Amino acid sequence: VEDNFFDLGGHSIKAIALVGALRAEGFEAAVGDVFRHRTVAGLATALGTSEGTPAQDVPVVTPFALVPDTDRAALPAGLVDAFPLAQVQLGMLVEMLADDGRNKYHNTTTFRIRDGRAFDADALRQAAQALVARHEMLRASFALEGYSVPLQLIHPSAAIPVTVHDLRGRDEEHQAEARRAHVVSERAAAFDLERPPLLRVSALVESDEAWWLSVSVCHPITEGWSHRSLLSEIVENYLRVRSGGALPEPEAPAVRYADFVAAERASTESDRDRAYWRDVIEGHAKFELPAGWSGGATAGPAHTVRVPLADLAPALRAAARETGTSLKAVLHAAHLKVMSLLTPEESFHTGLVCSGRPEILGAERVYGMYLNTVPFAFRRGARTWRDLVRQVYDQEAGLWPHRRFPMPVMQRELADGSRLLDVRFSYLDLKDAQAESDIVDADSGMGEGATEFGLAVAARAAGLLLTADPGRLTHEAVDRLAAMYRAVLEAMAEDVDGSAESTYLPDGERELVLSSWNDTGVVVPGVSVPELIAVRAVESPGVVAVE
Repeated sequence: VEDNFFDLGGHSIKAIALVGALRAEGFEAAVGDVFRHRTVAGLATALGTSEGTPAQDVPVVTPFALVPDTDRAALPAGLVDAFPLAQVQLGMLVEMLADDGRNKYHNTTTFRIRDGRAFDADALRQAAQALVARHEMLRASFALEGYSVPLQLIHPSAAIPVTVHDLRGRDEEHQAEARRAHVVSERAAAFDLERPPLLRVSALVESDEAWWLSVSVCHPITEGWSHRSLLSEIVENYLRVRSGGALPEPEAPAVRYADFVAAERASTESDRDRAYWRDVIEGHAKFELPAGWSGGATAGPAHTVRVPLADLAPALRAAARETGTSLKAVLHAAHLKVMSLLTPEESFHTGLVCSGRPEILGAERVYGMYLNTVPFAFRRGARTWRDLVRQVYDQEAGLWPHRRFPMPVMQRELADGSRLLDVRFSYLDLKDAQAESDIVDADSGMGEGATEFGLAVAARAAGLLLTADPGRLTHEAVDRLAAMYRAVLEAMAEDVDGSAESTYLPDGERELVLSSWNDTGVVVPGVSVPELIAVRAVESPGVVAVE
């Protein structure tokens, strides 16, 4: 009962599931309680009961309850539900429809399946169709016109496209080339938003023992947890059918994606939530990526750099235990430290991706786009890594009750007209959303997508993935950032009580600044640096004046 929730593998989605289970038993629980108390013993002494009535801060809505009467009369016949888009969905669709050639929020993921048996196309079709029957959001389409607000329409059924590409007989190099070409082709083929399902499934058959599962999805219907659960569920269904078993009957969960939409709308009407985010935005400078790191590029595909952390993971988990926090807090603290090295601001805000899933029993099993990227307030001052990690952990616990207030509303109402966030940080431990099986080769995954952020940092125990907009960061700049993350995390892993105030630069750059660029051997008596620059500008107006 004294074991730490996060030490045992807990994270935000599991915290939501735990709170849903506690509320179903009549406890007055919130995710913030799990952050604060972290153990069974702590929760047992801290939580009150609601006399048998399940505690809940999220309304459970009936079908069509969120649609105005005038719109409801105009809906097509046969739908099982309709409700407004969440603000994050609407924001994604606006970015998608901007038509800048990047197909933002249209994602393709490919994984190798090693089951040692010949591929069965019919089993995959049955597996995929069962998935669509079970999950409402896989039968959703978007109606952006014709109603008082944009709506998502939930259809009773939808036929999922499943295609098979036979790569047998090709050598390994040509198979890899074919897989890459498949991803490019899938990324280029946008969905018709008015026709469900907004996902496609493909199989690329490698041999009689292995094949690749490819899923293309319109991101506004799923997020990371839902997407990995989706991949796992397809594989589990496929293996069950392949072995002659029967697929489970579709469940009708007590909670639906519409409940999240209702909770988001309630937050939008909350003066308390609005005031919280106004204080964050007005009280902290917006973090901005260094202008000089853009290199002048204006377009092109996003580029990614990985920061491997497998060798540091045991020490970083130990740091989380010693600080009474979580691995997420450790990695998030490292991210904020690196960002602080890029700005002179004493305090600033940058993006943190939060899950707005309802704290209702079973919510973790319902697919949908629950993410909200919120401004996370950061202020310098922590002397040690321990202090910094605790500061970051407590800050997240404090914002959790307000996490559903939509970032697009903040952008419209609270920002100064410029984009509110340039950088976002996300953490998700996906192993619990994945089948416990040696058959799915998760490390083989290929994926491609794009977002509107200048820099997106995705953190997992195995490492960080930095995805950058080439118009904001050059390849060299992203490589430099990766080296800075690694240096910071090495210092944190070495000593959690070490200094968090030092400057961490990639190998060689500190020496460059202190030695090569700080050579004091030249004597220029009576002339100031600004005067030297002015002379240089006059003598050679077409070249760099100072570096």
